[in-house]
Amino acid sequence: MRRLGRVGGGLLGLFGLGVSGGLLNLFGAAAALGLGSEARERNERGLQAASRGDQAGAEKLYREAIEQWGRLGPEFSPHLGITEFNLAQSLCAQGRRGEAMPVLEDSLARLRGSLGVRHLSTLSVMNYLASLRLMLGDMPGAETLLREALPIERELYPRDEQLPLTLGALSSLLVRRKQVAEALPLAEEALTLSLQVSGEDSLQAALAYADVAAVHKWANRYDRALPLYRKALSLYERLVGPDHPRTAGVLGEIGLIEMEDGNYALAERDMLRSLEIAQHAPGWTFEEWIGESNLGMLRYKQGKYDEAARRFGRSLSLQEQAGIHGGPDLALTLESLAKVRDKQRRYADAKELREREAAAGAGQ
Repeated sequence: MRRLGRVGGGLLGLFGLGVSGGLLNLFGAAAALGLGSEARERNERGLQAASRGDQAGAEKLYREAIEQWGRLGPEFSPHLGITEFNLAQSLCAQGRRGEAMPVLEDSLARLRGSLGVRHLSTLSVMNYLASLRLMLGDMPGAETLLREALPIERELYPRDEQLPLTLGALSSLLVRRKQVAEALPLAEEALTLSLQVSGEDSLQAALAYADVAAVHKWANRYDRALPLYRKALSLYERLVGPDHPRTAGVLGEIGLIEMEDGNYALAERDMLRSLEIAQHAPGWTFEEWIGESNLGMLRYKQGKYDEAARRFGRSLSLQEQAGIHGGPDLALTLESLAKVRDKQRRYADAKELREREAAAGAGQ
């Protein structure tokens, strides 16, 4: 089996952005006019619930606020759009990413129409939607949004965190297309900007370190990737804790490098710990299926083909449940499982998997 890997950096950041307070200035203006006070109050209570980890409670409050904003007429379209953005983030935090997609698309359409594409809130939704599309395998859709946002952010918001987020997501996309040389300067720029905007001791910096590490890992430059991943791991452990899915994602990446270096015991330890964290964190199916695939790769290298098949099969099932029906990550899982079936001499199954792999990777 050729060297395999996952890009964890840019996508790890997707559901760690926090639930945006949104257009607080517009909400404040509405309150001053005595309009939409109930909707604004529910949105704020939703933000508070989300910050406590009560995503189901936040979802209920956001939906009530959206209904109320809708009754106030088209002049409140931006308020409705930003509350939809908040709702989408809560849905994603519950693992309901397929449901979040149309909510985000409606939010973006409303903010485009009311505030314009050059408004920072519109760009924030574009970035979030692009990352979600990338996670779900829609690379062309993600690239369209990222390419549109990037020049605007460079011109108007060079010191805002949205610019490094866009750069990091675009680098992840290019790596998935094996355009490593094009991805590296974007990831390195994102790291430089993150350190300038958010500081060394920040989640934004941790994400950017992981992005650069991912590019080096895919180029098989493990000696350069490993210290960057360890830097990201140290930041995540300190800022969000050792049992957070972000920590799990980086542990899995470190495990892959240890596997490639032949340190199977260390790789197994870190991969099992990574998967354990993901399995106990509701809504983080993305990290769980990556963890299953990583262990599948390790078992393949160890010649434990039955367990490798179970791991890849579980990963495939989780991706399908999450609504991933195409893209390079799904294609990689199918390819990996096909190689295991070859070892098991289940050649008909391997052929079928490779046909699915070709379909999954088409058009990306």
